[in-house]
Amino acid sequence: MHVKTGDAVLAGAAAVLAAAYTVAVFGDPSVASGWAQAVLSWGYVAAFAVLTAKPRVASAALVSLNIAWALVWLVAPVNLGYSFWVLSVPVAAFVAGRLTDKRFALGVLAAACAWAFLSPFMWTWNEQLVLFYRRGADGALTLALHWAGCAVAYLLGANLAGEEAARRREAEAKEQRLAAARVNERQAIARDIHDVLGHSLTLIKVQATAGLVSGREREALQQINAAAGESLSEIRLLVRGLRESDRGFAPVAGVADLPALVQRFRDAGLEVALDAPPIDFPPVTSLTIYRIVAEALTNAARHQVNPVVSVRVTPGPTVEVEVISTGQERPQPGAGVGLEGLRERAASAGGALEAWQAGETFTVRAELAA
Repeated sequence: MHVKTGDAVLAGAAAVLAAAYTVAVFGDPSVASGWAQAVLSWGYVAAFAVLTAKPRVASAALVSLNIAWALVWLVAPVNLGYSFWVLSVPVAAFVAGRLTDKRFALGVLAAACAWAFLSPFMWTWNEQLVLFYRRGADGALTLALHWAGCAVAYLLGANLAGEEAARRREAEAKEQRLAAARVNERQAIARDIHDVLGHSLTLIKVQATAGLVSGREREALQQINAAAGESLSEIRLLVRGLRESDRGFAPVAGVADLPALVQRFRDAGLEVALDAPPIDFPPVTSLTIYRIVAEALTNAARHQVNPVVSVRVTPGPTVEVEVISTGQERPQPGAGVGLEGLRERAASAGGALEAWQAGETFTVRAELAA
């Protein structure tokens, strides 16, 4: 078993005192109590060797050894029994309060207070060298000193244990906050990547399909080139914002860009009606409105055949955003990541978002803080 450094130092000091008792017993080997004290002394050494490694065992052993020491002396009081070993009782109370559970520590403290009645220091000699038990004020004061020493030691240990527990809780809470922050950061990055790439790639696909069907490949390529350029600009801004997050970065799009967004989908063949007054909104709200509309239009183009879409932004105490698309459903694989990201984005803007389908009509509605 590995002995801790602090325990080894205490055990070494105790071994010196134990060796002194062992040497003394050889001066009169016929005295049984001397041998008992020598054996008990080495018990103290063993207890100190595991004081912090096994605090329950060590603290209980130290109190028990002092009780046994007192009983040995009472049976054969060849000396007053005064010893430095009595200091191990408050040490036991301190270790129990510091390193064990409260119930066990209070048990050790109670045993230490009970030992005080047997302590050799509760006995003294009178002028005629007659041994007697302290009584009256002298006895009460001596007993109170024993109890006070044990209680103070226990309280010191318990207070240190409480401070360490508080530090551990704070460290755990900090780690949980950091973990939550990391999750939120990953979710925010995932939302931005999905919003930028998902919208742009869907629009490019729709434009390419429309161009091939209509035979207007050159016009479709021009539209694709414009959509790709805008996507690259958004991605560059997103990357710069991630690299320089302490500086922050302005949203790349907002309500003012809705007409251009809607026009790109119109050019790709969607029938879209827009009702959005040119009002300034806070940057976060403005970006959220843009992302909601872009995701709703993207979903309409991806999941419906020739959809008819209406987009409405209504300002007020709260901003209401509503996108309604009607068209035959086109089966497409998808896990609803975009809508979930929009719900998170709406919540971060102080609002809420809901989406539902009734027949061939799909509705996305959000209320955001103005």
